[in-house]
Amino acid sequence: MAPRILAYRPPSVVERLDPRSGACPLSPRELLGPAAELGIVLPVVRAPIAGVARGALVAAREAGSAIGLGLPPGVPPGPWFEAVARAADELAGGLPIFLAAEVVVEGEGATQVERAFHEAWRLVEAGLTHLAVDVAAVAAGERGRVAAEIAQAGSDQGIGVDVVVALADGAAAGARAAAVVEDLARRGSPPDLVSVRCLAPVDGEEARLQAGALARICQAVKGVPVMRRGPVTPELLARLRGSPVKACELVSLSC
Repeated sequence: MAPRILAYRPPSVVERLDPRSGACPLSPRELLGPAAELGIVLPVVRAPIAGVARGALVAAREAGSAIGLGLPPGVPPGPWFEAVARAADELAGGLPIFLAAEVVVEGEGATQVERAFHEAWRLVEAGLTHLAVDVAAVAAGERGRVAAEIAQAGSDQGIGVDVVVALADGAAAGARAAAVVEDLARRGSPPDLVSVRCLAPVDGEEARLQAGALARICQAVKGVPVMRRGPVTPELLARLRGSPVKACELVSLSC
């Protein structure tokens, strides 16, 4: 009998899978709540090749943990999804995973927004279950509108959507994230997640300061789960345990 959790796979995923497949790509909105209740920070592994995805899936299965797999920029999404789905069916059937990709919007102009929307739709059609929308290049007053337009490509299909901000913005990062979240909510498209793009901390003290800054962003966005993006260090990972951050991209310093 198939695990009940397979029934939560988005339609765009089910259409691309063999009916007997045990691969379980979900929207992260199905996973963030249970992970928070257990005090778990969901790991997200950037997987440029199938071998990386296979290794991450084996580790997640042995740990009994849900996991996110990230599509790196420039990698064709269709073949990537097929390779990851095969690996998940073979190695981790029924294990909840989410498949993430990023869409960068180059500006608020109609052509730029249309280009980003089509890219988002291409990723959704390929089977991705989570879209990160980077609107840093968009004028501040237009970010909510543009993010909402791009998010529609995913939300109509039950795909998770998040907006990306940069920790490099300093104290303004939380305010900017909160402003976009509030604008999206007013437009009826509240994000499932806020991603914060970070540099690797150079030492333990900087790891402490970064973890504190992330905690303040979590407070600013008023309950919307926060994910950290960017290279990590052991000191930082230790700081994130027990923090309000709900997901963390695992990128080594060599990447």
